[in-house]
Order: sequence, then C-alpha cells, then structure tokens
Amino acid sequence: MDLSVLIPTFRRPDKLRRCLESLARQQTTARFEIIVGVDAGDGAPTSSDIPESLHSAVRVEEFPKIGYIAVRRRMLQSARGRVFLSLNDDVEAAPDLVQRHIEAHASGLRVIGGSATWKPVASPTLFDQLVQQTNLIFFAPPSDRAPTYRDCYGLNMSLPTSLACDHGGFPDIIDAYGYDDIELAYRLIKAGATLGLAPDAGVVHDHRYTPKDVLRREYLLGRSAWTYASANPEFARDLFGRDIRDRSELDHAERFLERERRDAVRLQSRFLALAEAPPLPGDAAVTQTLAALADSWVLLKRYLWRQGLLAASRNEPNQWSLLT
Repeated sequence: MDLSVLIPTFRRPDKLRRCLESLARQQTTARFEIIVGVDAGDGAPTSSDIPESLHSAVRVEEFPKIGYIAVRRRMLQSARGRVFLSLNDDVEAAPDLVQRHIEAHASGLRVIGGSATWKPVASPTLFDQLVQQTNLIFFAPPSDRAPTYRDCYGLNMSLPTSLACDHGGFPDIIDAYGYDDIELAYRLIKAGATLGLAPDAGVVHDHRYTPKDVLRREYLLGRSAWTYASANPEFARDLFGRDIRDRSELDHAERFLERERRDAVRLQSRFLALAEAPPLPGDAAVTQTLAALADSWVLLKRYLWRQGLLAASRNEPNQWSLLT
C-alpha cells in the first residue's frame, strides 16, 4: 500500500461527504486507502455517503468520544500505507493531492506540509476577510525563511508511517486542542526525517470561523500548551522559547491578566463586533487595514492564551467564557 489517508470526523456528515468526493476524483495510479475515524461513534458514514468508486478503499473505524487527537493516534496504528496523509474532514482535495504527496516522499524519510486555501464565503463579513486574508488563524507559508515543523498542519500533511509509529505516533494526550501535528513533525525531524513544503499539494479548507470560535480557540491553545510542556518539555521549550512551567512564567502570566484585563475586555467587545461589520471594499488599502486589525488582536490573543495556561496549571476544569 502506497499511502493511507487518515480523516477524523465528528458530526459533520456533509463536509465529510465532500471530502470523500474529492478523494474519489484523485488522478493517480498509486494504491491508497482511506481510514475515517468517527469520534463518539455516531454519525458514521453509510455506504450511500461514500462514493461508489471508493467503497473498497474506505475503512470506517468508530470510537467512543475520545477527541480528534486520540482518533488520529488510533487510525495511525492501523494504517497500512508506506506513507500516511493527515487530512481534516472539512477539506476538499485537489485532484492530484495524493500523487503529489507520494512523489514528495520518493527521496527518503520526509515530513511534508501541504498547502491550504480558504473556501470563499458567499456573503463575507469583515471578520471573514480578517480570517482568510491574514495570519489570524494559520500563518502563511514562509517566503523569507526556511520552513520548520511549525509549518506542518494536520489538515494536510504527510509523514512516513513506520517512522511515525516507531517514535510514538500522534501524542498520547487526551482533552487537548492543537499542537498535535507540529509536535509529531518535531519528533520525526529530530529522529532524522527531512522537512519539505509541497505548495502544489493543495486542499481547500471549508471552515468558517466566528469571533467567538477564535477567542475560545486561543484559550484552549493556552490550556494545551501546559499539557504539552509537561508531556514533551523539549518541544515546548523550542516552540515557546522558554519553560512555560517555570514559576516565574506563571507569576508573570498572573500579573499580565490582572494588569491588562480592562483593555482585554474592551478589545474583545470590538473583536466580536467584526462579525456584523460589512467587508472592506477591494482597494489598495484593504491589505494594510486588515493587517492592522490582525495586529490589534495580539493583546487579546496573549490574554486568552495565558488565561488558559494558568487554568490548566491549576488543574481547573475547562470553563471558558467570554470576558465580562
């Protein structure tokens, strides 16, 4: 088997169907399988949801509610391909995606980050523009530096299966959001794999974020940062540039939350209002204006991330809510 496609899913049947339909259009002679991992055991695709040409290639694995990281970990353990391709259920693959990833692995053990573009929104708001035209969610591919493990996203990346399994696979972490893709890429590169980006191995990402989604996402990333700093301290130090578990770091976070709360609440109100704002007209000033809006998010981003970090360090339950 040349390649295994791993797709975790949870109650998004329409998006999963479109993802599978795009894989049914692959232009390749390679042998590949598709493993669909269903979190929570419900909403599993039926034969009518799977394109007829893929019936023999798709294997559905159902799990209790364990989270997408654990689902990815379980699917990898049963993958039979020489290489595995990690996708999200809300992406649509270019017709040559599988072939491009296979070709990228022809020269030895490699970690390959594919590319992703946003699916256009029919009636966009200013916030849609901010998400799709800045680095608010995902950083743009590097143009002035060498790529690193930070450029590998689980919605479209491929890695050698045996090497990944030999080095623990996706992290054995529960109740966490994010970092699983780049943490695995980090470990495999440390183990001797080379890193490459494949901009011609593309997917379209069909995910419309709201301001509340982004705020909650940043809080959850802060919580997860504590978890990863405990599970893989070397990775966390490299990623964050410091030991975030150190008492001085936590004391700094506490002071930051106390000092900046008033400004964070004010910024949050303005950030949420972007969901109702009309899009900017298509003139030369749009790029600069959007970049300025994205920069203004940095304080709020740091506030929510540190809030999540402190909550996790205190073993507090996940009770995120908007700042008031």
